[in-house]
Amino acid sequence: MTTVTIQIDSRETRLMLLRAPARIDRALRAGMTDSLTLLLREQKTYPPQRTGSTYKRTQVLKNSWSKSGPRREGTAIVGTVGSSGNTAPYNRHVQDQTQQAAIHRGRWTNTAQETARRNESTIQRYFDRRLREEFSR
Repeated sequence: MTTVTIQIDSRETRLMLLRAPARIDRALRAGMTDSLTLLLREQKTYPPQRTGSTYKRTQVLKNSWSKSGPRREGTAIVGTVGSSGNTAPYNRHVQDQTQQAAIHRGRWTNTAQETARRNESTIQRYFDRRLREEFSR
């Protein structure tokens, strides 16, 4: 069996390694904040009103959406974007892909699931950018 030993003689390198966890945490929190802001904005966006419709939008569904976090849960950084069923009890019938009413299909494309799927690569870029920024200082 071969044994490899690495000894770091650089004070600067040791300090950088000691600071890395805090820098990673800062970058992940910033990336999560960016992501929560994006997802919340998208969930609050209404599709154009149907031509000829006389329905007056109340903005209740839009106002039912909120975000919380980022927060640490064990080793994870967690954030939540959600809609209050107390504020808009019909929210799932409009913006949940599995429970969406037929009348909303094809118009309300920003279901929670579709918004997350559509923005996955953008969110990954947010985290990548925040980590690069943190470690390029």
